[in-house]
Amino acid sequence: MKKIYLSALLFIGLITGMNAQQSYFSFNWEISKGMGETGDFIGTTNLRGISFEGRYFVEDKLSVGGFMSWNTLYDKLSNEPPIEFDYDGTSGHISGTQRRTLNVIPILVNAHYWPELDGKIKPYAGIGLGTVYVEQRNEIGLTSFYSDGWGFGAQPEIGVFIPLGYTGTGINLAARYLYGSSAGEMGSLSMFNFAIGFGFMH
Repeated sequence: MKKIYLSALLFIGLITGMNAQQSYFSFNWEISKGMGETGDFIGTTNLRGISFEGRYFVEDKLSVGGFMSWNTLYDKLSNEPPIEFDYDGTSGHISGTQRRTLNVIPILVNAHYWPELDGKIKPYAGIGLGTVYVEQRNEIGLTSFYSDGWGFGAQPEIGVFIPLGYTGTGINLAARYLYGSSAGEMGSLSMFNFAIGFGFMH
């Protein structure tokens, strides 16, 4: 957890150091859906996610910045095949209702292209690169299978900022695909996120 706190502090430092006269910030609620191996572990669509980001315009239509989010995916499964385990010299099988949880925290540096900044609707497309922390848990009765780790993260996205009036405040809508490389005992992460929130452009 110390790595998460340090990374978050570095991220906040990056964001607060941006020029407020040429910047864009957004706070979002995220809806997540696992894909591939992630979808095999948790197949439901989950509504428990938040994200925060800040971007600084280095050119008229190009911004760079940072992104951080926290998504929790959860599923409860019954009638699943028994799980085989081998721990500390003891092996066997265990079965029962499974409560599966994933906590996903990407911390990324991103770049975005804004093709139409002067329009009433401001679309953008970009990519974020950095690291992603994944905590995976599967609880069966009193038994818990747990693993966590850090991996490489990549997140392409498309979105749109819709200003409301002349205050610089508006609605942010974005579609993102998050990939995380294998970390520890876990396979690669693959998930799709839809974000809706408030944006602030100054």
